[in-house]
Amino acid sequence: MIATISEAGGVVLVRSYTRAIVAGDFIAYLKLLRRKYGNTPIALYLDQLQVHKARDVRPWYRQLDIMPILNVGYSPELNAIEAVFSKVKAQFNRNRLNCLVNKTGFNVEREIRAAFAAITTKHCAACVRKSLHILDRYVN
Repeated sequence: MIATISEAGGVVLVRSYTRAIVAGDFIAYLKLLRRKYGNTPIALYLDQLQVHKARDVRPWYRQLDIMPILNVGYSPELNAIEAVFSKVKAQFNRNRLNCLVNKTGFNVEREIRAAFAAITTKHCAACVRKSLHILDRYVN
């Protein structure tokens, strides 16, 4: 799963994969993100996933005029997307349990989309503000 959120736009772009994400997948995602935002400046706060730092990926940040900001290791509380993913996972699991209890069909891809759709811009903004607040406490 690759997802981007913003304080102003909420869930901006989501792509899911049935396998591990490779450099080509991430580069394609970066290109989609750049197309979506046109000439608007983009800074991406990234976790330590190897593909974010891959040799094939690094030149694309400059080429697409995207500033990568790598989170320090083992600090998910500083990355707002982690709080969003937590809410997505909780929604997904509730839906899955509901389908099991009611013995209805469960489509993983549809439920992932539904879980992301349930995330509001307000929730994303709150996650970003919380991460910034925590980061500010570390810095100051």
